[in-house]
Amino acid sequence: MADVALEGLCKGFNHPVLDGLDLEVAEGEFFAVVGPSGIGKTTLLRCIAGLEAPDAGRVFIGGVDVTETPPYRRGVAMTFESYALYPHLSVFENIASPLRARRAGSAVIRERVAAIARLLRIETLLERKPGEISGGQKQRTALGRTLVAEPDVFLLDEPISHLDAKIRHELRQEFHNLPALRRVACIYVTHDYAEALALGDRIGVLGGGVLVQTGTPEEVFEHPNSLFVAQHLGNPAINALTCRLTTRGGTLYAECEGTRFSFPVAAAHAGALRRANSDTVIAGIRPQFIEALEEGAPGDDRPMVEADVEMFEALGSSGVLMVKAGGALMTVLTRPDDRYPPGARVRIALDTTCFHYFDAASGASLLL
Repeated sequence: MADVALEGLCKGFNHPVLDGLDLEVAEGEFFAVVGPSGIGKTTLLRCIAGLEAPDAGRVFIGGVDVTETPPYRRGVAMTFESYALYPHLSVFENIASPLRARRAGSAVIRERVAAIARLLRIETLLERKPGEISGGQKQRTALGRTLVAEPDVFLLDEPISHLDAKIRHELRQEFHNLPALRRVACIYVTHDYAEALALGDRIGVLGGGVLVQTGTPEEVFEHPNSLFVAQHLGNPAINALTCRLTTRGGTLYAECEGTRFSFPVAAAHAGALRRANSDTVIAGIRPQFIEALEEGAPGDDRPMVEADVEMFEALGSSGVLMVKAGGALMTVLTRPDDRYPPGARVRIALDTTCFHYFDAASGASLLL
């Protein structure tokens, strides 16, 4: 069993992909890396596994510098998004290949492969070849080959991205309880923020060649340190409004540029914004903290503004409402039974205590 540490890791392909990245993952920790496609998540795993040589920086596993160590001596198992199965071998033999490489006994191989196949619901496919199974079944086979290896470090490259929603949800639940994953260092990369939030003991948001923010899922989601992090976590995405700060009667207001929409800044945020001494900020509020009220509905003490319905999507468990308020487009998360025809007039109520404020130039949080 071992921890993983990266120091100043750099890797480029005509442009920087990893640019001085530092990371520590403890033994027994499940660390999820999330970021948009093409940001360098797979490159990060390949450098840890030894499949890519970093241009600079060091890789440590169990406190030992393995930067120059070949992949097969690092004690690492990796699941590839592209499956990387042996086409001439059966599903059984693909899963068993790490055990055969170690010269495990036949009885041990049969027992371990059968247990993994039951977990991944592919026990009926063991005699088939990769060309005879679906993409989702191939991905489960690739995941099974990784799980059966019982390495010092697990590297999982979007291992459930090709599965249907039901199986993806079931496997997310299994990942919480799999002893093989929970007793070693495990690094899981995904573009799906929900997977990262659900699975990670800690998560890291990758951008610009570095981990822009790391922390528990709650810390990163509720207290993003930048607009980049806030925009990448959450669906529907956070509403980001460019605003000018003004003071009226001693109260700080945010006025959305190019619109007639403004709202008072919550008292808990006003001090930090005044200290930032910036006239222009980006105000962010997640759709779940805005409520749409039909005309004539009783109000409360929340700031409200008239808005016109642009679009509404009924998604079963919730609704997504797009409105234009004073010229500003905003997304609102609604109740599942709500319905809003295009062109309808509504009022939207804002929970101003749930706003995030970011520097308009750098995108850095002004509240942290």
